[in-house]
Amino acid sequence: MSGTVVVQVGQCGNQLGNSLFDRLFDEADSSRNKEFSSSSSQRFFSTKTGDGVYIANAVLVDMESKVISKVLAHQRTRKWHYNPRACVSAKQGSGNNWANGYCNFGSSMEEELVEAVKVISDQIPSISTVLILMSSAGGTGSGLGCKITEIVRNVIPGALVMNQVVLPFAHGEVAVQSYNLVLTLSSLYQNSDSIILSHNDQYQTLARRLLPARSRDSVSFFEINSLMSAHLAGVLLPSSTVSRGKEGEEGKEEREEVSSELIELDQVVEHMVPHPGFKLLTSRMMPVVSEYSRDFTNTSWEMLGKYSRQMLLQNSILDEKLIWSIKPRSELQTSNKNVSINTCISNFVVCRGTRLPVSEVEDKFSVPDIYKNNKARAKFGYSQSSFEKLDKSVFVLSNAKKNGEFLEKLIRQSWTKFQAKAFLYQYENYGLDSVWFNESFNILQKVDQDYRSIF
Repeated sequence: MSGTVVVQVGQCGNQLGNSLFDRLFDEADSSRNKEFSSSSSQRFFSTKTGDGVYIANAVLVDMESKVISKVLAHQRTRKWHYNPRACVSAKQGSGNNWANGYCNFGSSMEEELVEAVKVISDQIPSISTVLILMSSAGGTGSGLGCKITEIVRNVIPGALVMNQVVLPFAHGEVAVQSYNLVLTLSSLYQNSDSIILSHNDQYQTLARRLLPARSRDSVSFFEINSLMSAHLAGVLLPSSTVSRGKEGEEGKEEREEVSSELIELDQVVEHMVPHPGFKLLTSRMMPVVSEYSRDFTNTSWEMLGKYSRQMLLQNSILDEKLIWSIKPRSELQTSNKNVSINTCISNFVVCRGTRLPVSEVEDKFSVPDIYKNNKARAKFGYSQSSFEKLDKSVFVLSNAKKNGEFLEKLIRQSWTKFQAKAFLYQYENYGLDSVWFNESFNILQKVDQDYRSIF
């Protein structure tokens, strides 16, 4: 079992990472499946102290110390801790400026960042992947997060790099967030192996649905991060391939136990990104229920497969307001085959729980005409350990056409500002000139065109 290093960058990355590690540890600690618990611990926790406390494979980075200090103070009551030697902070933030994070702090803090990464990587015998958690609106998460991606490439050259990028609210968090997002995505496209996108707006809507009616107008970042970490953990936690039996006497396919061969995360990345022009991924989870509703949740594998695929075809993380007339062309009953779906490049589908399926979910994601060029690229993982005490759950990591549909609007908005030279002086102060911006726009325009070409 290879290990994974997680780098938490900025306020968003550290809060999300804290939620993610809580979830990863709780799932491993509460599982009755010893093999799953052991594999989960080996993947995300490298050492164990004399008093039984696990140490996370995590590097914490923020240019303001208060978030990291709060996270470290909170861990005193937990069975897992962060390594304080793997924490890097400064006395002031990056002022919502990508160039400040990348050019200024990325240069002045580079030695400290390298040493912090080595503190963790030196404790792990084999590293398959590095996961970097970051925002794209501010300066530290976006700018310094991109610089750290480059640093990780040099410090851990054999590992594949995944960046989990939180996209800002559409109504705007900061005035220059469109600039920061353009610079972030264009930089990551050159240095990352895969980019998992999480839209704040979508997760806010999902969180609102789970809250009691009187609380739905006050969704907190804690609740949003909790949902994001659940979607992410379901994909990251160990899962295995399943082997099929030979044809039985009655002509029915026999089912065998889940094999002992675990799927490594670098295998997932390689499957999900078959071409360097298509690196944008999204995750989905089914079912998504509140803690108070779990005891009343009754699901079947057939239903979970049906809903999770429909959510994918419509590019939604919600299992409501689904339009069931949107189907793969081969399943349409009418002569009109021009239905627009979210055509896929590849999918990684993970089933967690009891009475694991072979066909109920696999069949839904193996239909050739939901994929580019009618070539199905679906990889399946299974775990007999339930997730969040749910009897059954399905997670889908997807590389699909509509993952890039936000790019056109982003490019148009930021290009308009750029032509008017709005706020450019803030970036020029740190040595980022118009040539850099133009190169970034060119990279994203190519990505936009590539995703539009999928049919």
